Amino acid sequence: MTRRLIRAVTVSVAATLSAATVAAPAHASGADNTPPAAPYVLYASGLRWTGGCLPLTIGIQRTTDNATPQSALIYEVFADGIRLGALADNGVNAAVWGTLHFTRPGPQTVTARAVDAAGNRSAPSNADVVTAYAC
Repeated sequence: MTRRLIRAVTVSVAATLSAATVAAPAHASGADNTPPAAPYVLYASGLRWTGGCLPLTIGIQRTTDNATPQSALIYEVFADGIRLGALADNGVNAAVWGTLHFTRPGPQTVTARAVDAAGNRSAPSNADVVTAYAC
């Protein structure tokens, strides 16, 4: 009697797991290959001040992704193709704001890319030419 009960429970569990596996959506496999939408640089400015060298103040309009929540996206910032750093979206403001530092003085083209939790990178944002001032 005990063997029949164990066998019936085993068959029932196996059937339930099999049905759950078949019904699982494709995204549940964990493969997120879709990049976020491209961000938009709202504001970028090089400042001339004595508090730091070659500062860049930048504001990036928040973007969206198919799987990563908007507030969990990271924004990589580039000047003439050189990565200056990354800004995290704190989920509080309508835009992502931060200060990074240029690697050299002079006019440079600033862009940004959004990165989701799976590591997918968006297309580049619009470009903004900014002058970096030395100390």
